[in-house]
Amino acid sequence: MTDWQEFRGGVNVVRRRGDLVHRPASPASPAIHRLLRHLREQGFHGAPEPRGFDADGDELLTFLDGEVPGALTPDLRTPELLTSAAALLRALHDASATFRPRPGDLWSSPVRHPAEVVCHGDAVQYNCVVKDGVAVGFIDFDTAHPGPRVWDVAYAVYRFAPLQGPDNPEGFGTPQEQGRRAAAFCRVYGPGVGAEVVDVVPDRLRALVDFMREQAARGSAAFRQHLQDGHADLYEADIRYLRAQRATLRAAFGAG
Repeated sequence: MTDWQEFRGGVNVVRRRGDLVHRPASPASPAIHRLLRHLREQGFHGAPEPRGFDADGDELLTFLDGEVPGALTPDLRTPELLTSAAALLRALHDASATFRPRPGDLWSSPVRHPAEVVCHGDAVQYNCVVKDGVAVGFIDFDTAHPGPRVWDVAYAVYRFAPLQGPDNPEGFGTPQEQGRRAAAFCRVYGPGVGAEVVDVVPDRLRALVDFMREQAARGSAAFRQHLQDGHADLYEADIRYLRAQRATLRAAFGAG
C-alpha cells in the first residue's frame, strides 16, 4: 500500500496517497467540483478531477504530476513559464465561461461583476504545476468564484511578473522589466485584458488584505499567523509601490 504524503500549505494540510489527493472540504466544494467537471467536459485538463469525498469528509481530487514551486527562483524566471502560465489561465477562463452557477452555490470569495468567467482566485506559482519549465496545470481552486477576467489576471501578473516592490523578498526586476513581463503575460493571455491590469492589481491586493483580516477576525488561526508574519504589511507596501510606478509599468504595454 502506498504511504501517505503530507503537504502543508498556507491555510490547509493536504494529503496524497497514490493518485488521489485528500483536501479539507468547504461549503464551496460542491460548486467547485461541478466547475472542475465542467472544465474537463470543455476539454481543459489542466485542473484536478473531483472524485467525491472520503470517509472523513475530505474532498478527493486527482493528482497532477509535476513540480509546484513555492517561489519563482532564478531558474523559473523564464519567458517560457511566464507565457505558458498566461496561456493556461486563458484556457481555464475560456472553458469556464459556459459554466452556469446555481442559485444556491456558495463561493469562498465574493462574486464580482461582470461575471465573465469563473476566476481561479489564486492562479499563482505556488498553485501552478510545472513540467520541464512549462506551466501545465493549476491546483487549489478553494477561492474560485465568478468574476471578470482581469480580476484573476491581476493577481497572476502580480505574482508572475512580478509587480512587487524592492522590499518584497519575492520581488525581482526593475519597474521597466516588471512592466515588460506583465505586458508579455497579457499579450499571450489575449483579448480582454491589457494595460488596465496595472490599475486593477492594487484593488486586488486591497481585497486580499481585507479578506485576510476578516478571516482572522472570524477565528482563522492560519490568517492570524499570516497577519503576525507581516503578509498584509507586504501587500500594503506593494500597493504603494504600484501606485508610484504606475506610469512606468503602463508604458511597457505601449512598447509592444
